[in-house]
Amino acid sequence: MIELPLIFALLQEKPDCGRAFRAGLDAYGRKDLTQALIEFRAAVACDPKLAAAHLAIADLYAERGNDAEALAALLRALEIEPKNRLALGAASTLYLKNGLHNKALPLLETLVGIAPRTAAAHADLAAVYAASGNRDGAEKQFQMALELEPNHFPALAGLGNLLARSGDQERALPLLRKAVAAEPKAYAGHFLLGSALNRLNQFAEARTELEAAVALGGNREAQVYYQLARACGGLGKAEERRAALAKFSELTKEEKASEEAQRQANARIDEARALVQENKLEAAVERLELAREARPGDATLLFRLAGLHFDLQRFDTAREYAQAAISISPSTWLYHYLLGLTERSANHLADAKASLETAAKLAPTEAPVFNALGEVLLEQGQKARAIENFAQAVKLAPSNPTYRQNLEFAKR
Repeated sequence: MIELPLIFALLQEKPDCGRAFRAGLDAYGRKDLTQALIEFRAAVACDPKLAAAHLAIADLYAERGNDAEALAALLRALEIEPKNRLALGAASTLYLKNGLHNKALPLLETLVGIAPRTAAAHADLAAVYAASGNRDGAEKQFQMALELEPNHFPALAGLGNLLARSGDQERALPLLRKAVAAEPKAYAGHFLLGSALNRLNQFAEARTELEAAVALGGNREAQVYYQLARACGGLGKAEERRAALAKFSELTKEEKASEEAQRQANARIDEARALVQENKLEAAVERLELAREARPGDATLLFRLAGLHFDLQRFDTAREYAQAAISISPSTWLYHYLLGLTERSANHLADAKASLETAAKLAPTEAPVFNALGEVLLEQGQKARAIENFAQAVKLAPSNPTYRQNLEFAKR
């Protein structure tokens, strides 16, 4: 999770859009994260330059494990405040987590410039330099991090690994041992120390460290078993070596299978898009269902399926997919809008009204939302409110004849 203090965000609140922002903070305090997200999105819709709301949205998405949405919110905050320390640190962390070192580099260089006393920033920048082959720059940044925090685990492990890979075992081993002592429950430290000991042919101690790495969470990392097989082989433990190599092979195959599944999912989505253009909706649904097997938590994919089932008038199925998409990304107005249309088509007017009101709150500049909400209100007999929403739709899209006709009809 990315730590973004919401109290800090509150200090930047703008009074004209403060109501939704405060409501988001209240919901966050109640641990109602879905409602908090909706309120913060409403605050952003009110004032797109409210950096505090973007930071809060990033924090909530990070808590949900949705890195893509969290990163998008952080980048919007950085467009508004390019030197925001919280956003720089959190965005670079997400880039590093997903292996995008080139994207993290400029953010970290900026962060180090404005926060030179932050050990984590120096350590992250060092890791980026190391990944790009800048060994001197990496070593310098690791050393700066350790000057600020002598027991900083990422710096100890990173510098130790950098030196070990360059053949400087004399300097590397003390650092890696210190890293293990600093974070004894972190499997990465044991793995790096075990790998370095393998290079020195100290196989008995290497095996101990690598077995500790497996026990502490490295049991899904293929390279841990590769190094363990190497240590067992050095000790003459043929059977244990075979078992470690078998596990290494199994995990490697799983990684490749996962990559292939994602490739096939992309292909299925492309096929579905083409089939929709040809109005072959049933076939498109079949393709997207196959893609969903590889991406069960993809909100966009669920939304597309909901839309297709809505077009096919399968309202119960459309509702199920739309609700699933909302559970993953509750602040996307389109998902609430589609759910509202679905509920209206199923004659569930109260549910339709609730969904469309949420969509209107999240997207106060989208005329179709207000028009649809007006239609539902008119069906419920709420004439005055229907007129208000039709008028808003006309204001947002004055050239749309349907909205004008609905407004005139409601007035009559």
